[in-house]
This record gives sequence, C-alpha cells and structure tokens, in this order.
Amino acid sequence: MAEASGGDTAARRHHAAAALEDVVVLDLSHALAGPFASTMLGDYGAEIIKIEPIDGEISRHWGPPFYGGEAAYFVNLNRNKKSVAIDLKHADGRAIFLRLAEQADVVLENLRVGAVAKLGIEYARLHERQPRIVYCSVSGFGQDGPYRDRAALDLVVQAESGMISVTGEAGGRGVRAGVSIADITAGMYAAFGILAALHARARSGRGQFIDVSMLEGQLGILSGMIGAYLADGIVPGPLGTAYGALLPYQTFRTKTREMAVGIGSDKLWRAFCPLIEQPELADDPRFVSNAARNANRPALIAALETTFLAKTYEQWEAILMPAGIPIGAINTLDQVVRHPQVQARGALVESTHPVAGAVRMVGPPVRLSETPGSVRLPAPLLGQHTAEVLRDRLGMSDGEIARLEQRRVIKVG
Repeated sequence: MAEASGGDTAARRHHAAAALEDVVVLDLSHALAGPFASTMLGDYGAEIIKIEPIDGEISRHWGPPFYGGEAAYFVNLNRNKKSVAIDLKHADGRAIFLRLAEQADVVLENLRVGAVAKLGIEYARLHERQPRIVYCSVSGFGQDGPYRDRAALDLVVQAESGMISVTGEAGGRGVRAGVSIADITAGMYAAFGILAALHARARSGRGQFIDVSMLEGQLGILSGMIGAYLADGIVPGPLGTAYGALLPYQTFRTKTREMAVGIGSDKLWRAFCPLIEQPELADDPRFVSNAARNANRPALIAALETTFLAKTYEQWEAILMPAGIPIGAINTLDQVVRHPQVQARGALVESTHPVAGAVRMVGPPVRLSETPGSVRLPAPLLGQHTAEVLRDRLGMSDGEIARLEQRRVIKVG
C-alpha cells in the first residue's frame, strides 16, 4: 500500500482519514458481483480505478429506470470510483494497464474464466512485474473443476447451488431470491478476501491470488441447511417465511397487515403464550419444546393463524414488543425509505451526479467510529477520469493522451 500523503497523525485523525485510503484498486469487473466488492472498498476510502471498455461496461445499459441516459442501476452501484476507458485488446491499451498495475495494490476482475489470460493481464504475468499485487478473480463456479467454463449469472448460480430449491412457498415451485444474492454474496466474500490478503501482505510483503466462486458463496450462506441435510439425510424444501430450525418463526396475517414473529427459545415461548391469550399452549406436550413444536408444526401454525387474525398489527405490537418478543411489520420499499429507524440512522445519503443530479442511495452500512465510510464521489461518466489518471499516475502529456484517443486505444470523457 502506498504511503498516505501529507499531515501529521493528529491532523489526519482530525480529518477522519478513511480506513482504506492508501489502497489502490484496478477494477476490471462489470455487472454486479465485482462492482459490489469494489464499492465496499471504495466506500471506506480505497481509490477505485474502474477500467472499462471504450464503449462502457454492460450495466451502464441496464434499466429502466434511467436518469437521462444513465442507468439508475449503474449510478447506485458505482459510486466512489474513477472511470478509465481502455481497449485492453489493443497492445498499447494492455501496456497502459500493466503500467497502472505496477502502482496498484489490488486487481479485481469477474470476466469469463480464461479471459484475462487471453488479454495477457492474468495474475501470473502481473505477479512477475509486481509481486505485491493482490489479484482477485470472481467467477460463477471457480477457476477449476468441470463447470469452470460455464457462463453464469446470478439466477443460474441460485439454481445450481440449491438456493432456489429452498426458497418459495411450501409445496410450491422454488423461486429466485428477491435480490441477486449470489452476486452480492460473492462480492462480499471478494471484499473480505482482498482485505485478508492485504493484511497478510503487511507481514509477508507478497501479494496473492484470490479465487472467489459465486457457487461456493451460496454454499457458504446455505451451510446451516447443508449441515442439517448431512446430519439427518432429509432434503429440505421451501417453507415460505418459516424456518425449519425454530418455531414459531414466520409471518402471520393480522386484521390490518402481516406481522413477522420469531420465538428463539423455549423460555421466550413460555413468555409468549400468555401474551397472545393462549397460556395453555406453553405446557401442551405437543408444543412444550422447540423440537415438539417442529414435530407438530401444522397444528401449532393453524392455532396461531386464528389467534393473530383477532387483532390488528398495531394492537399486537403494543402487546408483544414491550415484553421483548421479536416482531416486525412487512414493509414495502416506499415504507422502508420513510422508516423512522432508517431516517434516524441517516441510512440514506445523497450524492450529486453530473447527469442524474441529486441522487439518494443507501450509504455505507458498517459504522466505523474513527474511520467512517462515506460517499465522496458520484458514479463516473464513461472515461471521465481517463486523462486525469494517465497524467497523474503515468506522467502522460496531453499530446500523448490525445493521440491514444484518436487511435481509439482510450476514451476520454
């Protein structure tokens, strides 16, 4: 990591230096998994240099909605990044990238397996030139194995990993999770792997290669269900909003709106039953323990469904919440952005984009007391920082940059 510039320790603390401000990332990734990882790093101060094809990365065109010609998807995902547009298939473009990599800490990519080798920018080549480089490759199924060459999008990995098989209503077809959870999980694991490798490099002085598989990311978050299957041999299926290991733990309809209720222990169950005016359930042999409740799930759920329909959500909240029973309402996203807790925490922040104008978005979710994350830069326009980065990092003259653009090696925004 490069030395941070300027100021003594006290002055830097006063200005709340970002945790990763001395980390430089060359981000070759596109779509969601890789960009999610680089956004996590960028939110906490890393300099993210987004290397794009000269016609832009694919998610610039994903929509609607659009802000003018800018996809809301791209604008929300790619904050805190600089866009450098380079044709990596051109020898001069590849040479520019290799020179930038000599000054970088991290390279992140999620191209098809083998694509970076064809371009001549794979880990082995960069490691020869820059042994300290941390190189993270995100792919659908990993860098080896019989599925390594398969094309993979989030939906495909949710299907192959078993995630779809356990998502949906009981007795129905499996469904895709409401968000691109295979992409997002891979992005989180990639960011974690990068930080772990940087920490190891601080001791060893050497970088390393990181292989992140979307498939294994899903196995990671399915580990509890996979562990249960390996223990009892029972293949789990979808349970709607319910949970196989705890009961009751699902949503119920009330007179006004649906309510999520979670009873995490037998002690809480005994406190819960009198509150819902069913004290006899606490000592009923069918329901006295979590295991018993699980064995008699249909009977218990039927009784609770009838009970909860007798009052409004607001009435149940007034009864259950003061007693420490975990409950919550099912909110739609328009309700979420106005939610009092979301507002009190300042979870939504505003950024000014050169085309979209003022854009509200979810801010960095992890709160660090001394080195907080922030949205410092809006998502870049295509090639917006090409000239700046080539001048500042490689010492190129305006004439050199103009000639490269004229030959379509680069695009200057």
